[in-house]
Amino acid sequence: MQSFDILLATRMSSVPKPSPDAKKEPEGVLYSPAAKTAIQVSMPVGAQLGWDSYVRLLYEQANKALQQQANELLARGNITQEEARALVETQRNGLVLEFRKRLSPWGRLYSEISKPSGTLPTLQKLVAEKGSIEAVVKSVGKTRAVVNRIAVVSRVAGPVSVIVSITFSAIAIRDAPAGQKGRVAATELGGTAGGLGLGTGGSWAGCLTFAEFLSPSLAIPGWGELTEGGACLVGGIAGGLGFGYVGDKAGRAAGAAVYDFVTTISYQ
Repeated sequence: MQSFDILLATRMSSVPKPSPDAKKEPEGVLYSPAAKTAIQVSMPVGAQLGWDSYVRLLYEQANKALQQQANELLARGNITQEEARALVETQRNGLVLEFRKRLSPWGRLYSEISKPSGTLPTLQKLVAEKGSIEAVVKSVGKTRAVVNRIAVVSRVAGPVSVIVSITFSAIAIRDAPAGQKGRVAATELGGTAGGLGLGTGGSWAGCLTFAEFLSPSLAIPGWGELTEGGACLVGGIAGGLGFGYVGDKAGRAAGAAVYDFVTTISYQ
C-alpha cells in the first residue's frame, strides 16, 4: 500500500501545473460579431413584421365574428339586400380600413398595393362575381390565405429577432470593461434607435420601389397580389436590412458621441 501511494504521488507531481499567467477560458455567452450584427440589422424588419402579424390576428378574429353574424342571417332564410350591403360595404370594408390604420407604414403600403382602399368591393360587384347575395354572405368573413400564412411565420420570427437583439445588447453592456458600461449602453441604445428608425423608412421605400418596378402587372387581373405584393414584401425586407444597417452604424456613433459629450461636460 505504501509503494502504491509513493507511485501515485510521483505520477501526480509529473503532471504540469497551469501557469498563473495562463489565459482562462472566457466565461458567459460567446457569440460571433457577425451574428450580432446580422440580428441587430434584421431587428427593424422583424419588429414591423411581428407587429403587423398581431394586427392581422385581431383582424382575422373580427372577420370570424362578422362571418358568424352573416351565418345567423343566412339561417334566418330571408336576408335582405340592405342587410347584405351593410355586411359588405359598411362592416367588412370598415374593418379593412380600420385595421389598416394600425399597421406599420410598410404594412399599410403592402395592403394598399394588394387591395387599394378606393377599390374595395361593393355588394353589386361581389354579386356579379359570385352569382347571388347568399353566396356573397357565405364568404363575407373570408381573409386572404397568403397574407395569413405570412402572418403566422412573422408572429414567431418577428418577436424572436427583437428579443435576440435586445439580449445581445444586454450581453455587450454586461461584458463591457469597468468604467465603460455607460458608454457601451449609450452605443447600444443609439444603434437600436437608429436601426429601427432608418430600417422602418427603408422597408417602406424598398416596398414602393420594387412594386413600382413591376407596376405593369396591374394590367393583368388577379396578378397584383402575386407580383406587386410579392415585390413589395421582398423590397421591404431588402430596404429594411440595408437602411437598418446604416441606421445601426450611425446610431452607434451618435450614441457614443452624445455620451462622450455629456460626460465631458459633467466633469468640467
